[in-house]
Amino acid sequence: DKSNRVRRELVEGTLQVYAIDNYGALAVGEHRFYLTQAGQKEKLDGIGRFANLWQLKDGEWRMSRVISYGFRSP
Repeated sequence: DKSNRVRRELVEGTLQVYAIDNYGALAVGEHRFYLTQAGQKEKLDGIGRFANLWQLKDGEWRMSRVISYGFRSP
């Protein structure tokens, strides 16, 4: 539904980044999901974990994989 908007916000203190030789880095952490529906105020909808794989290629960082898991109610 185009009238719904979801925003993610990093939970402070949860981000961990690990270097991966000859590839890039792995970033893991936790984020909160906020939902805004038409005519309503934004509300906290849930909390989940993520793992993002970053590749450093030709001097540019690109996200190559995104994994979200462990979603739970706030």
